[in-house]
Amino acid sequence: MALATLHETERADPDGLVGIDELAAATRVIKQFVRQTRPERVSGDQARQVVALLGETERAASSGIALFSPVVAETGAHAKEGHGSAGAWLAKVTGSSTGAAKDRLAAAQKAAATPELAHALHNGDLSAPQIKLLGKAAATNPESTGELLDLLAGGSSNEEVSDEVARQRAAARSRETEQVRRDRVHANRHFRWRQADGGGIQFEGLCDEVAWARVQDGLESETQGRWKAAGSGSSDDISAHRMDALLDLLGGQPSSNGGGNNAGSKDPLCVVLIDAEALQRGSTTTGEICEIDGIGPISVDAATELLYDGVVQFMIRSAKQIVSVTGRSRYVARRLAMTLVARDRTCAVPGCGQSKHLQGDHRIEDFAKGGLTELSNLARLCPSHHDMKTHGGWQLLGQPGRWEWVAPDNPPSAGAIGRARRLAAAKAKAKRNRPRRT
Repeated sequence: MALATLHETERADPDGLVGIDELAAATRVIKQFVRQTRPERVSGDQARQVVALLGETERAASSGIALFSPVVAETGAHAKEGHGSAGAWLAKVTGSSTGAAKDRLAAAQKAAATPELAHALHNGDLSAPQIKLLGKAAATNPESTGELLDLLAGGSSNEEVSDEVARQRAAARSRETEQVRRDRVHANRHFRWRQADGGGIQFEGLCDEVAWARVQDGLESETQGRWKAAGSGSSDDISAHRMDALLDLLGGQPSSNGGGNNAGSKDPLCVVLIDAEALQRGSTTTGEICEIDGIGPISVDAATELLYDGVVQFMIRSAKQIVSVTGRSRYVARRLAMTLVARDRTCAVPGCGQSKHLQGDHRIEDFAKGGLTELSNLARLCPSHHDMKTHGGWQLLGQPGRWEWVAPDNPPSAGAIGRARRLAAAKAKAKRNRPRRT
């Protein structure tokens, strides 16, 4: 809608559209700022503040687009500018593809139909991905909207909210529909490869979660071994080492890095967390959990297929406390590790939401300094936050559900943390290679 048309609308209905002049002025200020500011002349802290403010602006803009774009679609106003559909019009004004714009419009229409979500849009705090996620959740389970909005308001990341939506969907499925879903996935299972245009081979596939559970931790263990063996001097990220591990495992090559689990290992290749009530009932309800660590929610029927698998360990909880651990679990250290996995489903740092490659950390007193290996002194952190705590002086205080990520007096940059990590790794390697005195 052109600016002149908006002014006409304001005059025709002054109560419906308030502050259009201020909105136009604010838009001009932002565009002028972007045009005139020289990024190479500002400090990292200033750039961080700028991006935070623009991020807030972007969320407000996304919320506003979600409020007003359905009106354009309903009234057919897009045709006045020569567009054949509201999706094509939205793609033009937002600079996106028509497909992405149609998805965005559909999410906005779902949000408008949910009072709680519409109210949240008026607050201007929801990004386009959050609107899409909450819109889909509201379409299948409107009662969940308030809970999901509370999670976002409490600082939960999009990943954490998405995980909760997946759990709710899994709990809402009956055993019959879950079997239909699994049958559909099995019927559509595939593994395809092709030569990419820029060279190399590109893969794509689909399989059942239970089938993947039997192989994914073995692959990840081999990957971690290769990544650690490469050391801090390697420029490859972990996904490159995962490809190397996959090709060698498919080719039957033994691990040369000590990373892979084997049949004689005491460590399980797969961990399933399930509520005792759900296991007894045969299905989950809202608030209950049945999922493969590192993969996501599955049905109780799917979980029981893994119950007697030698490479799977079950953690069974009641009232959110671990009451039983199956398999190789008679060791205190193993039970403690499993309890930690059950407690910290994602990185303990508020708002992170990372659920893969988590590392157990002595959060109060480091193990090397005499810290006790007990649950109150342990937390699971993602690699980035683990580095920030170990080499950057950050602290994880509080307790589960009320963690606080506390900065040091003078927080270092990511580059300084990386240099400290590499130096520590080099010292540790030199110490390991130091000749023993005789």
